[in-house]
Amino acid sequence: MRPETQRPETKRPALHHRFQRGVSQDANVGAEDAKGGLYPGEPEVCRRNLWQFLPVLAHLGLFLAVFKVFRLEGRAFQYLVTVALAALPIHYALPMRWKKPFFVVASIVGLTVVFGPVASSIILAFSAVLIGVSRLPISWNARALTIALLTLAIGVARAKGQISAIPDSVWPVLATMFMFRMLIYLYELKHAKGPETLTDTLSYFFLLPNYCFLHFPVVDYRTLQRGYFSKEVHATQRAGLQMMFHGTLHLLLYRLVYHEWLIPAEEVQGVSSLVRYLVCNYLLYLRVSGQFHMACGMLHLFGYQLPPTHHHYLLATGFTDYWRRINIYWKDFMVRLVFNPVVFRLKRWPQPAALAVATVVVFVTTWALHAYQSFWLRNTWGFSLPDALFWGTLGALVLVNVQLDARRSRARTARARNAKGEASVMTHLLRGAKIATTFATITLLWSLWSAPSVSAWVDLLKRGTTL
Repeated sequence: MRPETQRPETKRPALHHRFQRGVSQDANVGAEDAKGGLYPGEPEVCRRNLWQFLPVLAHLGLFLAVFKVFRLEGRAFQYLVTVALAALPIHYALPMRWKKPFFVVASIVGLTVVFGPVASSIILAFSAVLIGVSRLPISWNARALTIALLTLAIGVARAKGQISAIPDSVWPVLATMFMFRMLIYLYELKHAKGPETLTDTLSYFFLLPNYCFLHFPVVDYRTLQRGYFSKEVHATQRAGLQMMFHGTLHLLLYRLVYHEWLIPAEEVQGVSSLVRYLVCNYLLYLRVSGQFHMACGMLHLFGYQLPPTHHHYLLATGFTDYWRRINIYWKDFMVRLVFNPVVFRLKRWPQPAALAVATVVVFVTTWALHAYQSFWLRNTWGFSLPDALFWGTLGALVLVNVQLDARRSRARTARARNAKGEASVMTHLLRGAKIATTFATITLLWSLWSAPSVSAWVDLLKRGTTL
């Protein structure tokens, strides 16, 4: 389960090493560079150019108009895009050292606009406690244990209704900010060579698009910081607009599928209606991929160069390929915090056994964390038989593919690379068959995952296969 979705000619660096911040050719930039688009000491990638920035701002305004016309993702999303549209020119004009603090301020303003002053104040208070504990001058183990106990206490109190005075809207927002990102942040604190600045910390947890997308990509801390102005700012902004365009297409397609094509499971009668239901039910995931594209695209506008969130997941040729293509941020999160540490601890084991154990641990952890996410977002645990069967079956399929991939000899790979460049018709047919098989299997598993019970899923299949 390597991070790459393709096999490059040269080894790609790890995700959190992939982006390096650009630096100015001359650290002592003179005052005359301020007239040329740079303040003293700023990197060259930050150089301002009004004629390149204005089209970016205009495109963002056009996106906002499209979102309002089609009512995409509700008012909260439109409010945050409006905040981004108002904040972007100020952020663009500010000196480099003030850009991150201003982004944090803009994010807090967006939080207040969406959830109001009362809920926002409570969220900020809890955030201050969690971030403060993570930065206490005590041992890492003591900080991690304290945060775990705080989370447990809050969760128990919420489940028992002992803190009903706090608005229900607080918990999903607080959870999406901290439930996974805090794990990554603690991991970074444990392995960092030096202390992390408070500004970097706040800019990691307070991300402007977060407050309208509760299913938010698990952004890696080091990737976010190293990607900050790692490329020329206008190129980064244009890449963000392209991601937002793809996100808009995904969300519009989701609306089409949901309102026009999807039929209720109760109406499935016969093979054609079953196929229609299975495909459309799976394509509802377009909303998640669209939201992820939109969120990361908005972060690009403020200088954060981030990798893709998905990579043509409908064209996966196998189950490890599918795992690498869909929700790439989650896959990298699991690889970095679970898969690699387990494999390292089992380095004395035979490779097939170590890979098998690590893969099993990854999918068990994924199941547990999705149930944990369900508790904080919906106040219900996601431990159900369909859920367990979905992750167990998908994990088993990925495990088989991992073992097959590990047994491929380097000699065969080298021969394949030296083979004739033009693919044969049989190669294309074989690839198409793999894509179709993977797609059919995933749609079937997805219907199991979304079914209220196993008996309801079995009944669905019976009605769909009855002639």
